[in-house]
Amino acid sequence: MSGARTFDASALLDLFERSWAGELRRVSLVAEAGLTGEAIDAAAEALGEACRRLGHRDLVARWPACVAVCVAGVAARHGEEDGFWPRWWAAARRRGSPARWGATFLEALRTLGLPAEADVKRSIMMHAGHGSVPEVSPPLHLDPFGEGIRRGAAVLAHPEEETLLVFDEDGRHLPGELLQDAVWVAHPGDRELVADVPIRVIAESFLPIGWEGWRLTQISLEGVGWLALADGPQRTIRGRARPRLLTVGPVPGMAGPGGFPVLAVAPALRLPEGTWQVTVGPAGAAAVSADPADLWAGSPRPLLGTFTVTVRGASGRAVRETVTVAEGLSVRYDPPVRVFDDDGLEPADALFGTAPGLTVAPQALAFAGAEITRGITCVAGDRVLALNVTPPHMRVLAGQEWRTAPLRLTPEELGWLGFEIPGVRERLPVQVRADGMLVQELTPHARGDYLLRRALDTVAAHGQVVLTVRAHGRVVPLAMISPSPQTPPDPWLCHD
Repeated sequence: MSGARTFDASALLDLFERSWAGELRRVSLVAEAGLTGEAIDAAAEALGEACRRLGHRDLVARWPACVAVCVAGVAARHGEEDGFWPRWWAAARRRGSPARWGATFLEALRTLGLPAEADVKRSIMMHAGHGSVPEVSPPLHLDPFGEGIRRGAAVLAHPEEETLLVFDEDGRHLPGELLQDAVWVAHPGDRELVADVPIRVIAESFLPIGWEGWRLTQISLEGVGWLALADGPQRTIRGRARPRLLTVGPVPGMAGPGGFPVLAVAPALRLPEGTWQVTVGPAGAAAVSADPADLWAGSPRPLLGTFTVTVRGASGRAVRETVTVAEGLSVRYDPPVRVFDDDGLEPADALFGTAPGLTVAPQALAFAGAEITRGITCVAGDRVLALNVTPPHMRVLAGQEWRTAPLRLTPEELGWLGFEIPGVRERLPVQVRADGMLVQELTPHARGDYLLRRALDTVAAHGQVVLTVRAHGRVVPLAMISPSPQTPPDPWLCHD
């Protein structure tokens, strides 16, 4: 009889773990997941039974989400009343050491990537929604196509530590356990990425200046049990692949409402085995049921707008994806990448193509040197969508500010310089030119930027120099360095 109870407890916890782990990936506190009701009571009792058979260490190794949800859930129900542990023992139907249970709860939080304080009671009350939230660093976020890794609103100029960073397809940082999805991984290039099975690479990208020596790769975790850097700790991967939309690359330089990338091909829905309910509808409007095998069968074509697709499984947990689609839209930029001329970005044209049923106004845009982004309007039947168009362009970095025109510098302002040109991944030498002649070359630092003070003697000898780089078959100006203007003498002072 006891053996049957152990099996039932483990199976129940496995079921809850798959659902709750996904919910906790989206929040910073357990209370924010909104998990309540009889499920917590059943899981707490199952944890007590599993603890009796397996011990605390196996609890946090196999069911960290269940531990976090159940302990915080019991605390949430009873508020800030004293005597939490007797209430927990009643819920789990098992007495035990508060120190052991407390350590298990804290370790579960760390496994899930949730904030944990050294004081167990404060951590429990915090995650139950009855305590203050400690100050934590803003979360990391990845743009795998050029912007790199941000912490909050600030772009990380260099790695904070030598470690394995994992992000989901939307760029959200995944500090805790992983699911069997496609993910982006950033790691030092001199440390091999290993797993219990061969790793399937989907795509490779690059990180910006400051991340030299690091690799950025998209991989599939389907069928993978753990992931790690060579000689590093293993990241556990649990559960099955979640439902997700399969998309073709976005239209380059296009952004919809809220900054969403714009898809020209209707995304397809991939569902793991099981029973699923699917709804789809314009973002912010009522959704309607959809056929999982033909997601867009009930939608007017061509698709135009921002849509939310919701998939709900047998567990009741919903997965939502929001996409902006302008089906059949294309764009051609001339030139394909805007580089600098003497005053700013070179002019550019954008010419738009459409599928039958879709119109765009205007049908072409001309960008002057100072113009970075302009708008267009797409129309399909009675549906209208405004989009922003930003042709690919280079930029230069001095200090903390990116600029879209050559810099004007004096010798006193020379520090570090960086630049990015879409399509150029190698670190090119910067040419120092005086009177049109090449007089010096600056090679990149290990971080990828350039120390301009190395050109001080050249500036002193020639008076004025221009920094250039050869890219896309031409010489592109980056900056002009001129002597500081001389202050005229004050006529009211004696200058003998």
